[in-house]
Amino acid sequence: MAVKIRLARRGRRHFAEYDIVVADSRSPRDGRFIKKIGNYNPNTSPSTVKLDEESALKWLFQGAQPTDTVKNILSNQGIMLKKHLQIGVIKGAITQEEADKKFLAWKEAKNIKK
Repeated sequence: MAVKIRLARRGRRHFAEYDIVVADSRSPRDGRFIKKIGNYNPNTSPSTVKLDEESALKWLFQGAQPTDTVKNILSNQGIMLKKHLQIGVIKGAITQEEADKKFLAWKEAKNIKK
């Protein structure tokens, strides 16, 4: 079963909000899903994202493929970097402490940009 992390639309016309869901790739966009892991509202300025980071990371490690939009959202939240660093820890390229330092440095640099 191919599993995707994607957006499911909800809300009214011209005022859409989206749920970030884990779903079978064969199910329809707004149809059946396995788990809801967050939501995304592009109508606010800046866009708001509420995301269960641990659950998203777990599904990524289990092989779920994010769509392009969700991949951008996860990258902005730091989930994709965290996954990349954890793969390095698993392979033995870096230690867990180094990975944590790199992630905190990235997070601080992102907060300074805001």
